[in-house]
Formats: sequence, C-alpha cells, structure tokens
Amino acid sequence: MVAVKEYDDAKELDIMLTQMRDMIIDYVQRGQEQSVSVVKPQTPKELYELFDFKLPNKGVGIKGTLEIIKSTLDYSVNSWNPRFLDKLYAGTNPIGVISELLLGVLNSNTHVYHVSPVLSLMEIEVTNAVGQLLNMGKDAGGLLCPGGSASNLLAMITARNKMFPTIKTKGYFPRPLNPSANYGKLKIFTSTHSHYSIDKAAQALGLGLENVIKVPVDDVGRMRVDELERLVLESIEKDETPFFINATAGTTVIGAFDPIESISEIAKRYKCWLHVDGSWGGSVVFSDEVMKNKDWLKGSGSSDTFTLNPHKLLGVPLQCSMLLTPHKGHLLFAEANSLQAEYLFHDNPYDLGAGTIGCGRRPDATKVFLAWKFYGKEGLGDRVDRALKITDQFTDIVRQRKGFVLVQDPSSFLQICFWFVPYAIQKVNDEILSKVTKELHKRVNLTGEFLVDRSPLIGVPDFFRVVVNAPTVSLHRDLERLLDLIEEEASTVDWNLVLS
Repeated sequence: MVAVKEYDDAKELDIMLTQMRDMIIDYVQRGQEQSVSVVKPQTPKELYELFDFKLPNKGVGIKGTLEIIKSTLDYSVNSWNPRFLDKLYAGTNPIGVISELLLGVLNSNTHVYHVSPVLSLMEIEVTNAVGQLLNMGKDAGGLLCPGGSASNLLAMITARNKMFPTIKTKGYFPRPLNPSANYGKLKIFTSTHSHYSIDKAAQALGLGLENVIKVPVDDVGRMRVDELERLVLESIEKDETPFFINATAGTTVIGAFDPIESISEIAKRYKCWLHVDGSWGGSVVFSDEVMKNKDWLKGSGSSDTFTLNPHKLLGVPLQCSMLLTPHKGHLLFAEANSLQAEYLFHDNPYDLGAGTIGCGRRPDATKVFLAWKFYGKEGLGDRVDRALKITDQFTDIVRQRKGFVLVQDPSSFLQICFWFVPYAIQKVNDEILSKVTKELHKRVNLTGEFLVDRSPLIGVPDFFRVVVNAPTVSLHRDLERLLDLIEEEASTVDWNLVLS
C-alpha cells in the first residue's frame, strides 16, 4: 500500500496567511510612502544573481516559500506607489485584494453555470449594468475577457460570424477568389492612433494586415469622419466589403476620444459593425460629471460592441476586461460563436463560456461587482473626477514651467505628454528632442524613484507620457517632484556627448 500524507489545508492556509499578513500590509504601506522607490532597478543578469529562480525536486515548504514571496515583493514594481506613472493602470485597493483572495479560495470556472452559480449571475448583472450606463438599453450585457486585446478579438470574431456565417463552416473565400461569395475582401477601419490589438485581431482571423485601413486623425488625435467615409467608399468601389469600424474611446498614447456618434452614422450607412475600444477611457461612464459635460462617449449606445477595462481607471485588479453589447447581452456571443459542445454545454443560457473562443474562464466580473458594491457608482466616479482634476492642474504646471513643452495643450485625457529642453541645448529639432527624451527617460527610471513612459507618434518625436490614475497621487509631492527630477538628471548629462 502506498503511504498517503494527511493534509490539513485549513491549518496550512492559516499559518501562511497569518505570516503573510504583516508582510503584505508592510508592502502596501511602504508603497505609499514617498521615500520608498517604485522599484529597485535590476538588469535580468543582476536579478538572476539576486533571486533564486531554480525549480527544485524537493519542495521548500512554508518557510522557504514565504522567503520567496518576500523576495518577489522586494524586487518587483510596487504599483501601490503613487509615483508609478508608467502605464494605464495603477495599484489596486483593499477591496481588490479581498476579491482576488475570494477568487483564489473558490478556484471557480465561469464557463458553465452549475459550477459557478453566484459568480455567473454577478457577471450577467454587472455587464448589464455597465451596458445601461452606456445607454445600450435593457437588453445590454456581455462577457468578461482576459484583457482588452482579447475583448477586441472576440468583438471582431463575433462581427464576422454574425455578418458572414458561412465563414464559420466553409472558411474565408471572398470575391474575386470565389465569384459566388456574397462578400468581397473584408476590410477593417480604425484610426492611426488606435491600439495594435485591432491589427492583431485581423492577423488572428486570417484577414491580413493589409486589409486594416488606417484612418487619419485630426490635430488632437481623433479619427477624421470625413476621411473614414472617403476610405469606405473607396473600398466599396473596389468590390471589397467594409465590415468592421473601430472607434477608440481614449487612445493609448494621448488619450483622444474618437467622435463615436458621427462614426456610428457612417457604420449604419454602409452596414458595418461598429466596435468601440474603450479599454482605457470607457470607465469615465461612471462619472456623472463627465457624462454631463463631455461628449466623449456620446453615441456609445449605438455601438454593436464596446470594450471597457475596469482594471485600468477604476483600480480593479488585473486582468478585468468587459465586452459589452446592446444585442441580447451575452447571448449574442453564444449565437455567433458557439460550437454546440454538448459534453460541456447543456443548452443553459446562463453558461457564459459558450460565447467565447476558449473554455476555462476566470470569474473576473466578481472583482468589478465587489468594487461597485463597496464604493458605489458615485465612489468609482469620484476616482475618475479626481484624476481629471489633477491632470488639468499638472498640465497647467507643465505649461508654465521653463524648459517644458506640452505635446497636447490642454491634455486630451489623463496622459500629460511633454518634452523637456535642457538649458544647455540651444538648437532643437525633432531628432534632438527624441534623443533628449530617451536619455532622460532612461535616467529617471533608473533612479527607481519614479516609473514613467515615453512614446512617439507618427511625425512627432519621442516625448514623456505621464499617466495620472491612482487616487493617492499628489500634485506637488509627486508630480512636481517628477519635473524637479528631470531637471536634476538633465543637469548631470554631457549633452555634447549624447547628441554627437
């Protein structure tokens, strides 16, 4: 007989949680102190020397595992730090940690209702509620996907399968390859500033990157509707089939909002599927102030699908992305994408996995549900409003500070984009601006005091991109200090050497 070790999972968990509690609270507390670095910068080689990445034959047990967890915290980026200004997300919050703990304990899969009854209904209710905020009506709903790119991909697959169902069974054979086909080459339209996931989706579907038509933007980064219609008509004249238009609500680099309402008119006129990628900016729907005074999401209710990522602006733990629709809620995706796998799905309309392209599904909607319950819609909206207020204030500071030049004035959304011209440099051109930005960006991040990003745009030299998101960010303590640090680092550089 083989000996079997007796396990007491509850006791083991109690020991680990008890010992981890102080470690985690200390990590969060330190992350919100200005004297603590966002990260201890290490090269991969240095990190391999500092951290034990070897996987053993014999387990290290509780003590060894806790030591690894402590080292992981020590050498990772602390996104609780308000000076983490690099990406379109920031640290989570206490209810976010608790929601992740709940999901870890349940270890549930929301592919079929009977193994996740409560969590499935949370997903149905939270997607319906957000859809109604977007004016999609009582039939609004959707699904949670593992990230915005996955949501955009599912949107494009659903559009193709719904509009051209023969592709599901016979494959993609457009005119002129197949003269009897009821569609020509399928064409996708998106702005030059849109996220690369639209190109990735076209690639994954076998539609080809050359069939993604990039629409020019105006001087603040919004898709030009006149150019969109011109390009759609040009495609139709070639016997192609425009079928998918992507509008962006909050572009990745500068935060522009495409004019959704005007774009929706073009989509309806030429029978195209309108998708809105609101991965970044869609969460402003929680702000009554924004919805009352801005036209950023005007027309969203007429979109066919809409991506929204609560893990960005709302502080919900990564990953958490919604794909919403006004058309029969989550049932639209099942109708378009289901393969009738009866060994798993038994004709239960609450089996959410039937509408996806995968199988296993993490119940990410629970994290939004609990955050909404905890803070309320007003609390989530207040987070958005505070970020917008600080962005305006910081933009004004950058505008008035000698040597700093705004790329967009005023800032389009929550990204403050600017160049810094060191006092020692007399003559400036685009090449010099890019070199200066890259050098200072590297030096600032190597201090570990901040993490910020830099970005280029077509025809625009590299610039600093600072994202205001976390509710703990202080205008003077953090954001003004960043400008001080840029000046300090610039004063130590031999610019003749860098620019030669």
